[in-house]
Amino acid sequence: MISIRPYDPTRDGEPLRALIVEHQDFHRGLEPSWPPGSTIIEAYVQFLEAQCAAHDGTILVAEHDATAVGFICAVTSLRNDSPDDPATFAWVHDVFVHPEHRGRGIGGALLAAAESFVRSRGARELRLGVLDRNENARALYRHKGFRDYARVMTKPLSSPPGVS
Repeated sequence: MISIRPYDPTRDGEPLRALIVEHQDFHRGLEPSWPPGSTIIEAYVQFLEAQCAAHDGTILVAEHDATAVGFICAVTSLRNDSPDDPATFAWVHDVFVHPEHRGRGIGGALLAAAESFVRSRGARELRLGVLDRNENARALYRHKGFRDYARVMTKPLSSPPGVS
């Protein structure tokens, strides 16, 4: 049975770190410019915790048989810097389910729990980012009611001659 519960730094610190490393390394397989998860883990956990503290957020853990198998981080009060997008919105920083546990509805349960959390805080819109190559995640998000909103495109630039 799967349960979704709030992250407890004492109980979940190491399991969350292991999931984040795997999450980052999975994304690195889709986007090679991303750093290995092990090189950024402490800074990334600090980033998520700081985002939660600054923007009324939460980290939720999915647990199966007392083992953390997934997580989501959502914050409730963000705004773009641009005046042409004035909406305040909630944001999902990360959602990840360990590959051995995918296809069991855990990702959807994490999204539903995060949505419930941000709604309880007054959020009227929930946004997230997804790598374009992550087709399975994009399909899940669409199935859960998300739609394409903006697309970020990238072009690697080679160094000019003589510059490394």
